[in-house]
Amino acid sequence: MFQEERLLKILEYLKQHQSMSVQEICTQFDVSRDTARRDIVRLVQEGVVIRTHGGVSLPELQKELLSYQDRLIDESESKQRIGKAAAQLIQDHETVILDVSTTVQFVAEQISAKDITVVTHSIDNVGILSQREDLQIYVLGGYLNVKNRLLYGPSIIDKLSEIRADKAFIGASAIRADGLYYPYEEDVRVKREMARRSDQVILVADHTKFIGKSFFRLDFEFVDILITDRELPSEIREILDQKNITVIECPEETEEAREQD
Repeated sequence: MFQEERLLKILEYLKQHQSMSVQEICTQFDVSRDTARRDIVRLVQEGVVIRTHGGVSLPELQKELLSYQDRLIDESESKQRIGKAAAQLIQDHETVILDVSTTVQFVAEQISAKDITVVTHSIDNVGILSQREDLQIYVLGGYLNVKNRLLYGPSIIDKLSEIRADKAFIGASAIRADGLYYPYEEDVRVKREMARRSDQVILVADHTKFIGKSFFRLDFEFVDILITDRELPSEIREILDQKNITVIECPEETEEAREQD
């Protein structure tokens, strides 16, 4: 069995049992302790597990993270409005990077620009955009995470480093006064590289992200535009103004406005 296949099976085991010892890796995959330790080092480096005494486990935040499909349904109307506003920023012939994010997926669904190149490691973004013949899709390859609908691993950043994009659209698990937060260390590394390889970075996030919590931080310096669905908390708005980050709000249409339409 190749290491890549073994790593995926270790992650599947962790989803069911939360932790796995070196001895369990040796027994289940018939490998030496040295091989088991190398597997652990690889997974720790990729930020998907934490080392424990005698093995590995999933971080607590990963255990509690809702599935991708659950998050897709949550606040879907708000994400639809945000996605529409974000998609309108994309111009014909541009190269854009689309992050793995339920809100970014709504961006993908509403892109009207033609002859663009889309770079992504999201399974669902690929599925949505592959229905169109007037654009190109470049898929960042790696290991497949079925639950969170993405490809991941060191090759994602390697491929991003070879790309230049006009715009990148990213999401966040939580937004605090000191930056964006994510449950996985690899998330931050990938978002940072997306930002470095793009002329403009657009953060899309609904109001629930401003009361959420997560673990790994990305500084606001990588963001140019924030698109959200409600008025921002005052302390965050002040920080964004100081950093010259443009804020676009997409509030729910009032009953009076709907009647006028």
